[in-house]
Order: sequence, then C-alpha cells, then structure tokens
Amino acid sequence: MFLPAVTARALLAGFGAVGLDAGTLRKAAGIAEAELEPVDGILPLEAFDRLWEESFRRASREELPTEVGLAVPFGAFRALDYLAASSETVEAAFHALAIHFRQVAEGFFLEVARTDHDGGEVRLVPANPVHHADRDRTREVSDEFTLAVFVGRFRSQPLANPFRASAVRLTRQLPKRPTRHAALLGAPVAFGCALAALEVPEAVWTSRLATADPALQQTLRQLAERIGLGAAASDLELAVRARLRPLLPDGRAEASEVARALGMSERTLHRRLRQAGLAFGQVLDDFREAEAERLLGAGRVSLMEVALRLGYSDQTAWNRAFKRWKGMSPSEWLASRGPRAGGPPTGVSGT
Repeated sequence: MFLPAVTARALLAGFGAVGLDAGTLRKAAGIAEAELEPVDGILPLEAFDRLWEESFRRASREELPTEVGLAVPFGAFRALDYLAASSETVEAAFHALAIHFRQVAEGFFLEVARTDHDGGEVRLVPANPVHHADRDRTREVSDEFTLAVFVGRFRSQPLANPFRASAVRLTRQLPKRPTRHAALLGAPVAFGCALAALEVPEAVWTSRLATADPALQQTLRQLAERIGLGAAASDLELAVRARLRPLLPDGRAEASEVARALGMSERTLHRRLRQAGLAFGQVLDDFREAEAERLLGAGRVSLMEVALRLGYSDQTAWNRAFKRWKGMSPSEWLASRGPRAGGPPTGVSGT
C-alpha cells in the first residue's frame, strides 16, 4: 500500500511543530527529501510506519498522534487546506474534503453525514474493512492523527460558533492509564471503536466560514481534479498509474519497469493486479486515455507532444488508440468540445 507524499510532508511539519527534529525523523525513516517534492508523489506505507516508530522512540507519549495532528500548520496539505477553508460552512468544508480526500489518504475514505440528533458526523471508513483484532498500530495512529488534524484546522477558523466536537471516537484500544485526549480534543473520547469519527453539534456544523470564497473554491476544485491520477479502482492501480506517468514519454511503460519502481518483482505485480481484478495492459490503456483527455483538455499542448508524452512515436498508432477510446480522432474530439481559452493545440491531428 502507498500513501501520498503530501501527507508525509504534513506529518513532518507536525512533528517539527511539537518540538521533534523533522529532518532527523525523515532520514531515520529512509525518506529522501526529493521524494517529498512531486505533487503526485507517493511513498510506501512502510515509510509512514518508520516515521511513527521513530517519533514514539523520541517522544513516548500516548497523546503524540493527537498533539502532532493538532499542530500541523495550515497549508501543509497544500490545495486541500485552502479548498476546505474557502467553503461556505463547516459541513460544506467536510464534503469538499471527502470528495478529494484520496489526494492525502489511501486505504480509507471520508464519510460525511447528518446525524439523527442534529449536527453532523465525519467518519473514516476503511476501503477494505478488517476485523478489529487484526488492525495494526499504524492504522489506529493514522485515524487519531487525521481526526486531530480536522479539529486543529477548524479551531483555527473564525466561526460564529467556535469549532468544537461533541464526541470523538478512536479505533485504538483504551490506554492503560488516563490520558489528555479529551482535554486536547475538547470533547469526550471513546476508545476501541469500530470506526474513527467526529460528532459535531448543529450550531457548529452549519456555521459559516469567514474565509468562504466561492470563486477560489471553484478554482481549487478544478486544480484538485487536474493534479489527480484519474479514477482508479484500487490503491495498487493508483500506485501503478503514478509510476507510469514518468515512464510513458521515454517509451518505458512496461510491467518490468513499473514493478522495479514499486520495489517488487514483475511476477508479483501481475499477481497483485490479478487479485484486484486488473491486468497491466488494461491499467496502462485506461491511464493513457485519462492522460490524453487531461493533456488535450489543457489546450496548450500540441497533438504531437501529447502523443509523445503518452509514449506514441508513431502517428498512426496514436490516432488508432484515440479513435478506439473516443470513437473519433483527437482533432475531432477537440472540435466537439468547443473553443478553449488556451487556444487549440496544433501539430499532428489525425483523421
């Protein structure tokens, strides 16, 4: 399993904010600084395991995940922070986060709902539920950290009704000694729950954010969609897509290259894809189609450049593939979408 690099950056920023040496932790976890830079970069889950292991070794406190989550500075999650802050209300902000949550978290999604007793609830729902006894410490720590980030984010927002949760549910087991979780999170905390969740009272749930900005919200939504990797059926497919993007222009989009980049054998890659109901050739073809649509939709890339970025050095093969995807040539598809501000791409058009 893989997690977005942006989450590692935010986590390291939180460690630094609570007095830990983020650089030392990063190095101890075996994460190169360059790995944190790409907007769509991903890191293996093991890197996050090592980060938390090293942090607990240096600060053995039961509340550390909560402390770190509350301390993550605004902007550490990049566009997603501003997407939430530009929403109309607290409820709308959580819905915006839920839509684009996969950009900062993998393996679970955000479920936002109204509650029977007024107000709302935000739940972290695993994509592949496991029996409670089988959960690992990383999952429980991640749940706690994520909810604390939410509390910290909305506490910092100027609201008519200051943000507070009415209840917090954590998946981790009840600590053996009293902790400061309730004091830090400002709400009663239940441990050993099936799902991690925040309950928010009605007055807070419907509070309008002073930073609401509909125009900025729309721009950020479009940006969040553009930097994504398209619709993926599983974490593995998303990881494969992320590795394919830099390989395509060099004509190296092969299973052996992707497997090497993921740190596994080609046989293992094919086996895991089969287990997920996927085949490498189909993942490659679907991603090429998504990339073609994204690049052509930008309006400033020539048709020849799009073809080269997708790994097609032959015009005939590029046109044939596009017609199979869309039922028309690239130039016909662009014409069907109407004029764009960036102007039409030029170059090889296809017929």
